Amino acid sequence: MTRTERWDSDRWPEVERESERRDRARYEEDGAPIVNPYAIVALVGALLGLFPVAIVFGMIAFGHPRGRAMASFALLIGLMEVGAIVSLVMFGGTALRDFLHRADRSAAVSETVQPTVRATPATTTASAAATPTPTPATTTAAATGTPVKGQTCTEAQVGLIGTAADGSTLLCLFSSGVNGGYKWAGPYAVASGVQQTGTSCDPSAQKSARTTDGRALVCEGQGRNAMWVPWTEL
Repeated sequence: MTRTERWDSDRWPEVERESERRDRARYEEDGAPIVNPYAIVALVGALLGLFPVAIVFGMIAFGHPRGRAMASFALLIGLMEVGAIVSLVMFGGTALRDFLHRADRSAAVSETVQPTVRATPATTTASAAATPTPTPATTTAAATGTPVKGQTCTEAQVGLIGTAADGSTLLCLFSSGVNGGYKWAGPYAVASGVQQTGTSCDPSAQKSARTTDGRALVCEGQGRNAMWVPWTEL
């Protein structure tokens, strides 16, 4: 009888302690907030791309009895955003440099390769290409006076063609010797053809000619080396 009473007296206190624990846990759960504000802030920050806020408040939210799943989700999103930014910094810069390099090479190639434009040669008409034949100038007696054979002339008149009073052709030439100097000499037969000094001539066809300003020319040389030179000496 004594053992039964002692057993009963020892059993009921344990039941009371367990019920007290349940009441205390129920009271703590009832008194705790329904939502976890840290988890909400972490999730909003993660959705807005504010990964520092998501990571910090997500870690703080684990100390709260509620909203740990939401905090875990926000923390996961924040870590994914950090990984994306790191990948963009490490690999995106290389891709951008490759893209700019290709763009520079394509621009350089486009500048180097240019279409070849062939110019059409302009055709000239026979009338435009034809050189007008200058009219040979005759010696004017008014400018130089009527030349007389043996009369002196000036150095500026050397090679000049003059017409004497009897109609013969005289030339102002340089004569060497004791009585040398510039004198009118002749008569000479000077062809009426007009040529230019230094151009080629044919001694077998024509030995003399005249310039446009009325000075005598003589064909000197042989073969292809012959050319028109001023007639200045006797």
